[in-house]
Amino acid sequence: MSRAAHRDPGPRSAARAAGALAERTEALAEAVAAAEGRLPDAVVAPAREVLARALERSRLSAEHTVVALAGATGAGKSSVFNALVGSEVARTSQQRPTTAHPLAVVVESPQLAATGGSELLLDWLGVPERRDHPVDDEHPSGLVLLDLPDHDSIVAEHRRRADHVTERADLLVWVTNPQKYADAVLHARYLAPLAGRDLRVLVVLNQADRLSEREVADCLADLERLVRADGLDPHVLATSAVTGQGMAELQEAVADAVRRRRAATQRLTGEVRAAARSLLDALGPRGGDAPAVRGARTALVDALEQAAGVPLVVSAVEGASLRDAIARTGWPPTRWLQRFRADPLRTLGLRREAPRLGRGSARTSTGSTGDAADADVELRRSSLPAASPAVQARLASAARGYVAEASAELPGAWGEELNARVVEGVREIADPLDVAVARSVRVPPARWWGVVGFWQWLLLAVLLAGLAWLALLAGIDYLRLPSLDVPVVTIGRLRWPWPSLLAVGGALLGILLAAVSRAAARVSARRRARTVRAELRRSVEALAGDRLIGRVDDELAALARVRAAATRAAD
Repeated sequence: MSRAAHRDPGPRSAARAAGALAERTEALAEAVAAAEGRLPDAVVAPAREVLARALERSRLSAEHTVVALAGATGAGKSSVFNALVGSEVARTSQQRPTTAHPLAVVVESPQLAATGGSELLLDWLGVPERRDHPVDDEHPSGLVLLDLPDHDSIVAEHRRRADHVTERADLLVWVTNPQKYADAVLHARYLAPLAGRDLRVLVVLNQADRLSEREVADCLADLERLVRADGLDPHVLATSAVTGQGMAELQEAVADAVRRRRAATQRLTGEVRAAARSLLDALGPRGGDAPAVRGARTALVDALEQAAGVPLVVSAVEGASLRDAIARTGWPPTRWLQRFRADPLRTLGLRREAPRLGRGSARTSTGSTGDAADADVELRRSSLPAASPAVQARLASAARGYVAEASAELPGAWGEELNARVVEGVREIADPLDVAVARSVRVPPARWWGVVGFWQWLLLAVLLAGLAWLALLAGIDYLRLPSLDVPVVTIGRLRWPWPSLLAVGGALLGILLAAVSRAAARVSARRRARTVRAELRRSVEALAGDRLIGRVDDELAALARVRAAATRAAD
């Protein structure tokens, strides 16, 4: 295939790769944002650094490819550098071979040079010295070739400069020699950390002219084995800067990377994927048993009900509802006795008096009245007894159990911190529980109370009318006045005078209606207690969701965001 044909699909392929990298980088940024403050900084910091480098590199020239030659002291990388350039631009020495500062050789067409992209790129890399080289077949436009300081230099500043560039170069060419290719620093510090980044590493075994062909083959095989043991897929070459052995193949590999303009994208893509995989590894496997989580949640709400005194409140609602019903539907001559019975809701401080509306306020809306009542509830505390130590211990245990079940897939430190926050929320939930209970307890009068009450007063009026009639007849008889004709009602064989029928009938029917109403009131009180119990349950669940369960749900949602975004970045 000609170079022109090889050059044609490069820009389109590079654009697609750059677009995919942008999507991965955005996903990794989302994962890092969700993981901040939740995962250890030792896990998040590398991903944060990768994002920073990706953002910095994306702002710089995409038409340039940075190829850096790195290696140990005496490996001959400066000689290889000069051989690639075709001239003696890097200083070499037989006595003390060392490179103190990075040196750049920049190959640019006039159009590319006019953009000034290489200057910004070299400033970012921290390379102060540059040489320009004309464009030719071996040196395509856009090549930025770097000779780095020795990574094992005894001068710390030299090592720092080398590390700064190796973290940012688009393509790294590791140069070693037969004496140093198994060096632990090269493999443990530089090559092994690249594992998992899906990069094809270019490793050069220099000074091959000092070995026989058999020795070169053995060294290459051993070097490839070591690099694969580091977790990488290597491209290993044997070169000699003296004889030129392997230099053409190395030159073509570098030129091909520059023509394709994908080295930077591939390097950053590998780093983004590796950082995303590190986040996924820190998250651990998926967990959580849905039935167990629901059971733990139910146990927590049950414990909150006990702590809030819901059973006591429900019992008070039933008793108060029965008391109110008897007071409204009982036989009027005896219903006043209910005043001497304690009001269970008033005893607990849960009786909310209905506002007395005068004529001027008769048009006040129901909503305004409800708002005022709710505001009053916020200002008053109930008289419910505080939860006993046993109930508090049960509540704390239920909270820890729920967190343990619901957050089973959270990493250790994340789950422990969440557990501490939820247990702290349990200690702070007493007042909100009290307000939630007070807001949920409403015992309005039933409609049938008024109907029965009306009939009770009507029957009382009948009783009083009959008694008054009898009293009138007794007075006439006592005063020896002319008697009045009294109408009589015949019921079977019995003849009932109307005054007696009214008196006896009013009393009997009133007492009977009171007995029936009491039985109905008991049924209604139990039904009302169940309704209040359900309302209290919903209020406690809502409060638990806001103060306790909601915290867990928020962290699980954050976990899901981290996992989903990191998966998109890593896949």
